[in-house]
Amino acid sequence: MRPINLLPPEVARERSRRRRVGIAIFGALAYVFLLGVGVLYWNGRVDAAHDDLDAQLAINQALERDVAALAGTAEVRTQYEEKATLVRSALAVDVDWGIFLNDLARLLPPRIWVETFNGSVIPETGPGIIGQVSFSGVGFAFPDVSAWLRALDSDQFSGITGPWVSTVSQGVIGEDDVVTFSSTAVLTNGAATDRAESLIPEVP
Repeated sequence: MRPINLLPPEVARERSRRRRVGIAIFGALAYVFLLGVGVLYWNGRVDAAHDDLDAQLAINQALERDVAALAGTAEVRTQYEEKATLVRSALAVDVDWGIFLNDLARLLPPRIWVETFNGSVIPETGPGIIGQVSFSGVGFAFPDVSAWLRALDSDQFSGITGPWVSTVSQGVIGEDDVVTFSSTAVLTNGAATDRAESLIPEVP
């Protein structure tokens, strides 16, 4: 059955107009609300960006102060390298004669004693050679001098090589017959030390 509308047409048109106006007002309010939310959101993003910028500027300023404070370290580092180079140059061929003689004393034959010793470092003498040493000593017989040469030339002492006796003669000390001799040997890298590196402090 078809519905019958008894209201005048003017009333229906007025209701329809009010409905359209209400929808328009609701749409306008929704648009304003969304616009306000968007403005608040982007304002928050802008404020956060400003805060990040301020924080980064503070970090940059702190780093600039650190760089300025460390400006003098480059000069200090240069001075350190120059002094280290001087130490390495001065001790490029370094022999600790105290250790050298102590090691040598352990190899002395029992019937030999050394009266004088002279050692000299001569850089760039030859491959593995850094100088020369000479001795004068006393033994009780000629075989003792041979034992001396064998001791110097043994692999137990790498500090010298190629020993030889330049002079040898018989003599007397008190009532005992003795043999005096002069001996020379080549000083090798085995007698060198690495004191240069131990004297240079480590810098991180």
